Amino acid sequence: MEQRFQKMFDEVRPSRRLQEEVMNMTTRERKRTRRLPKKALIAAAILAVLAGTAVATVGAPGTLRGWFAQEWEESTGSAMGEKQLALIDQLTKPVGASDTQNGVSVTVDSVTVGNSALWLLLKISGEYPAQEDVGYNFRRMELTIDPDPDEVDTPGGASLSYPYSGVAEDGRLTLLVHYSMDLAGQTSLLDKARQVTLTMEDLVQKDRTKLDDDKTLKEGTWSITFPLEPGDTGTVLTLEEIQVPARNWDTQETTVITLRDVQLSATDLCFAQDAEDQAWEPEKCVLILDNGNEVNWFSGSSRFWDEGETLWGSVWQWQVPVDLSQAAALRFGDVEIPLR
Repeated sequence: MEQRFQKMFDEVRPSRRLQEEVMNMTTRERKRTRRLPKKALIAAAILAVLAGTAVATVGAPGTLRGWFAQEWEESTGSAMGEKQLALIDQLTKPVGASDTQNGVSVTVDSVTVGNSALWLLLKISGEYPAQEDVGYNFRRMELTIDPDPDEVDTPGGASLSYPYSGVAEDGRLTLLVHYSMDLAGQTSLLDKARQVTLTMEDLVQKDRTKLDDDKTLKEGTWSITFPLEPGDTGTVLTLEEIQVPARNWDTQETTVITLRDVQLSATDLCFAQDAEDQAWEPEKCVLILDNGNEVNWFSGSSRFWDEGETLWGSVWQWQVPVDLSQAAALRFGDVEIPLR
């Protein structure tokens, strides 16, 4: 199965204030972008919020480890600990595969793999001017995973976002791509060996003040294939059933609903609810660690877990991968649920 994406615009790294505004988006706003046929062209709602306001950063970390460490410190106010860094190292693999077209080389430097998400660090070099006040991206991007991990024939989708685009510490143009799939209650990207093919068309730049004005730097099609090896995300926590506050975003009513088969991994939170409760969405979730640090959820998606449409399942991605041996509690809205 191919997941295709039409790029809406280029995104570069936003300010921390803007990121907090995005984090406070309702789950309904985010999930609406995901209830689509598998082969639909889709884009994450987060991109629309960031349009025209993000600014490229010069000297940002040139590795996935460095980027996650920076995100952790900015969001929690403390440095990433040794166990957390070790988890990032466990989930991150060097790739080094590249393609060169028309004097421009695109390299998949490394990839961090979660149960239903990938973080791809792209390094781009060649004959083009790198400027601080513009965003860089590709006019179109397509990602294929073989064998297809999506095994349930219910409407679902995938999303693509760009948490960072700019000139990294090593002076090279760097693009961080976050790709996520609806795999709640199914398989994992880590359960078997797979092949990823990333295809990109036309390198473009965009002045952050001109949303509809892409400037083509280099025309061409770059295609890169690399393997995903089997692995695991470390500690997995399960909860058979929990009661959480929820909201109907059409009526603004609130209630308490039951979440079943709750599973926490280093990269995401999965849960199911009765199909008749699908209009009720749990309040914002935060993972609380032993030292008091809080890890927010970054994006979410929902779909039917079964072809009989009896269960409505959701996957919420953590802002950064997290070592769950340090997890103390989940908080939905103002309700805290101990994890041990």
